[in-house]
Amino acid sequence: MKVVKEWMERGSRPTPILFVDLDGTIRHGKEELGRFVNRAADVKVFDGVPEVLALYKAAGWRIVAISNQGGIALNLVTAEDCAEAMLETYRQCGNVFDKMSYCSHHPDSPDPEYAICWCRKPRIGLLIIAALGLAEIYNEYYPPHLALFIGDRPEDKQCAENAGIEFMGAKTWRGYQLERGHDLVIADREKRVRAAGILRKSN
Repeated sequence: MKVVKEWMERGSRPTPILFVDLDGTIRHGKEELGRFVNRAADVKVFDGVPEVLALYKAAGWRIVAISNQGGIALNLVTAEDCAEAMLETYRQCGNVFDKMSYCSHHPDSPDPEYAICWCRKPRIGLLIIAALGLAEIYNEYYPPHLALFIGDRPEDKQCAENAGIEFMGAKTWRGYQLERGHDLVIADREKRVRAAGILRKSN
């Protein structure tokens, strides 16, 4: 409570945050491509997703990618190729991401440094470090009840539950958003902000 009081005294703003998985959610994954996304040339963002993410951005949400990239630990992909694929995803999505975070660990790695971590989903380390980093930059904080996590796998759902964040399946989310677009994004943001009793007038 002391930390929250200090944030409020210095004008820190409670802000909705959208956490999104990447493969199978924002961009085509193994199910669609028949292979993992290992390099920039493999990146293909789902139709309509950039426009939907832009609506969230315009409505005042922060947008953070949360992705397991264990192929790095297993020597199936280099960190450089993974970073290039992230940058290409960022580009294809219209540069809307406030942060793109990924875990390079995998429990099957023979190297303990890459086998044990606090960031691989369903652990919540990537969410915490992203929120803390953005809070420092933008003088905001991100209450879990204002957040939404989108993903396509059980570990995504479990990660959201572990963090106390509402979860929505990727296919459901893409379908709803493409059907209702701007109205749904605005209504969802206002619902979350009202829940905190902090609905503010738009600038």
